[in-house]
This record gives sequence, C-alpha cells and structure tokens, in this order.
Amino acid sequence: MYDGLKPNDNYFDLPKYSLEYNQKIKEKLYEGLEEDFHIRMLVRPSFDAEYIFQVDRDIKNYEAESFVVRFQKAKSSLWYAEENYKKVNVKKYQAQINKEDAELLTKAFGKVAQTTRYERNDLLMFDGTNYLLSTFVSGIGEISGNVQSPDGGEIKELIDVVENLIKQTVSKKEIKLSEESKNILTHIIKQIEKNPTSADYELMSRIVKVIENNKEGYCSKLTESNKLHVEDALQVIQDPKQFAYYHFDKSTLKSFIEGIEEEFIEFNTFNEDEKAEMLKNGREIEKEENIENSIFKLILKEFD
Repeated sequence: MYDGLKPNDNYFDLPKYSLEYNQKIKEKLYEGLEEDFHIRMLVRPSFDAEYIFQVDRDIKNYEAESFVVRFQKAKSSLWYAEENYKKVNVKKYQAQINKEDAELLTKAFGKVAQTTRYERNDLLMFDGTNYLLSTFVSGIGEISGNVQSPDGGEIKELIDVVENLIKQTVSKKEIKLSEESKNILTHIIKQIEKNPTSADYELMSRIVKVIENNKEGYCSKLTESNKLHVEDALQVIQDPKQFAYYHFDKSTLKSFIEGIEEEFIEFNTFNEDEKAEMLKNGREIEKEENIENSIFKLILKEFD
C-alpha cells in the first residue's frame, strides 16, 4: 500500500542467486559509467532486458557546467542468460543535457529518494519491473530506493520523465526536458516539500477517531484474510506520521482511500459459479453486508 520507495537490499543479506544476478548486472551494465553520478535509474524487468540510465558531469571535457546522459541496455535478459551472460552485448548511448534540466531532475530524484522507508507489506511481488532510483544529496551522500511496477503517483511520473529522456538519448546527441516534464518535476518537488495545514491535521484527527471507534467491531466480522488486509490498510490511513510524510492534500488522501475501497470490493466480488467453487473447496466468502457497508465508506464521509 505504500507507494513510495523502499530501501535497497543489503548486500550481506542477499541469497546466492540474487548476489550472482547483481554481479552480472554490475559487470555488464555498469561498465564505463562514472562513479560520481548525479542520478541513476537501474531497471530490471521480469521478462525483458535490463537497462540503466545515468546523469553525471561531463568530466572528459573538463566542463564543470556540462552534463552527460548515459543509457546502457543489454541486448537480452541477463537473468535468463545465466552462465552465458558474458556473451550478452550491451548497447550504449550517450547525449548531452543542459545544466538547468540536469539539476531539476537531480532535485526531484533527491526529494523522492529521501522518502525511502521500510513499510509492512504482506504481498510479495515476483513479476513486474523493479526500478532502483539512486542520487547524490548534498549533506547526506548517495541514497537510493526501490519500487516495483508503480501504477500511479509521483514516483510513476518521475519514472515516465526518465523514460522519455531515454527515448531521446537513443536518437539524439543533445536532449532536454519538455515543458510538461519540467512542470511534472516541479510539482513533485512542491508536493514533497509541502507542509500539512491545520485543516489537514483536523481532517486526519476525525479519520483516526472513526477508525479507533469502529475498527475492532468491523474487523471482527471479516474473514481472516480480509481482516489482515483491512487492518493493514487502516494502519496506513490512520498513521499521522505517514500522512505528514506523504504530504497528502485533501483530494489526494480521498483518492487514496477510495482506491483502497475499490480494491477491497474487487477482491471480494465473485459470480455465482466462483462462489460455489470456493465453498466447495472450503474457502470463506465475505458477507455482502461487510462489503457494502465497509469501514472505508464511513471514513470517506469525513470528506463531505
């Protein structure tokens, strides 16, 4: 449910297969990249070739105000190449980007990366695309975080901006941010920097009260799987620190809760044949009244 970045895996905690895979990526994709980068995005799809995008100073030309973009992509998946990975070729592209665009992109990366944190998640994702976003933040150093196939929000917007730059890098020697991309990056920065107002905290106080007064009674009626899911969702919603961390405004918070409610309804919606099969296999089906009168509807009334 947390749509922010999560911490990168600890090298010493990696299982052997992950360690070997990461070593292949490091050996093949990182070759020729500068270590002192401004931003870097490593992309690892489940079934496609891995690639990396990086922006750093153009040290070779000794121009402090000049920035270079590097995009390097394997011709085929390093994951599936296994022991033959050394035969996989890497296509390399390079282009110039102006100082203003490079610094705006770096600032947006820095703001997003600083929201990286651990978050409870009982859902394990093995498919999809993993994005590792890394950057250098003055006073902090190099920081990074992972996200798995984001489907919306500021991180998805940031990744889309980078993907647009990648397309340019393949065909141009000089690339630039479009006005739309600049507006997106500026919006991301402002959203993360924005402080909650007294009205925001008042709204959160009412929401927390609704949850505290109804959570136990409502969750006690649910099937075990739904109970865990709803409890996790409510924990995400009611945590004031999380609200401040995300800097939700009223409309964004409402949309977030509506999305959770829609997922809850979809997860528990079955046709008659599906219900019969589930009952035959001993699976529990949620009562219609618990779906129709969910605690999420009660929370959403606070926005009226």
